[in-house]
Amino acid sequence: MTGMNAREFFLEVEMGHLRPLYYLYGPENALIEEALDKIKEKALEPATRDFNLALFNAKEDAGEIILESLQVFPLCSPRRLVVIRQADFIWNKAPSSFISYFLNPNPLTCAIFIGEKVDLRTKFFQALEKKGAIIPFYPPYEKELIRWVRSQAEQSGHRISEEAVSVLLERVGPSLGELKLELQKLTLGQKEKGFIGEEDVLALTGDIRSESLFELPMAVGHLNLRETLRLLRKNLQQGDPPLLLLSLIVRQLRLIWRAQELTAEGRSKKEIETRLKVLPRSTVEFWKQVESFPLSSLNQLWPLTLQADQELKSSRLEKGLLLEKYLWNLHLLESRKIRKPRGK
Repeated sequence: MTGMNAREFFLEVEMGHLRPLYYLYGPENALIEEALDKIKEKALEPATRDFNLALFNAKEDAGEIILESLQVFPLCSPRRLVVIRQADFIWNKAPSSFISYFLNPNPLTCAIFIGEKVDLRTKFFQALEKKGAIIPFYPPYEKELIRWVRSQAEQSGHRISEEAVSVLLERVGPSLGELKLELQKLTLGQKEKGFIGEEDVLALTGDIRSESLFELPMAVGHLNLRETLRLLRKNLQQGDPPLLLLSLIVRQLRLIWRAQELTAEGRSKKEIETRLKVLPRSTVEFWKQVESFPLSSLNQLWPLTLQADQELKSSRLEKGLLLEKYLWNLHLLESRKIRKPRGK
């Protein structure tokens, strides 16, 4: 299967279907380790795990030794597992022997290569994908992140409120590893209660991030270009994915636009806040944005946003620069609307 994503990967492994070859890559190490644990769980018998698990580092271990291990048959187990970390060193330097192995892999060995990036144009990955799967692991988008937090809480026997999820993401950011650690603290602190509310998150979690993930869309909503660009550079330095930042900006713009529409329909502020699920502590700033942001016409804004989304997903240019270009274009577009004389 080509183009497998993390969600499809977990579903397939959960059903017990394991391929002889995997290449796991990307910046989200917590998800990669979760994927590795899931394969270990399905591939190895607990009693014979130590005999059928081999660990290598491609930077330190010779390719010949790794290839020999891939050909070894399992001991008292239906399958053997070989994990090769820092696998970028293989396809960047000496891929030919591995390409030959990929064409006829040992059916009783599951080989997991773990790297930072891939080049799908190379013969190494084209050969690997014929018998295996290449899966990227990036921080989830906002909806997936919210779903993941809820799922983690439920697995520990807890419910978590929408407000608590929002505050947790704002304080911790999109790192799954850090989120998991903070959730463990929260669930331990709420063992008897079985419920995590906003006040629990505020009481038990510190503000881990130097810049909150949600400050950038707020600056965009206030039409503050200088602060927007400062926060963008800070977020990028912290490793926040440009596509995630764009999705949060677009979400804020949609909330502002929808609030303007509902206001025009005669809805009350309280009704709009409830309908749009605006956090109580954010309402004052939110209404300032709604009242000042010139979104009377979206005909130019959404095509601009769609173009930015497509460029971030397909262009080979530096993603941070593409997002900065979008914010400049957005500012210029809205500045022209602000300066436009009334009645014209």
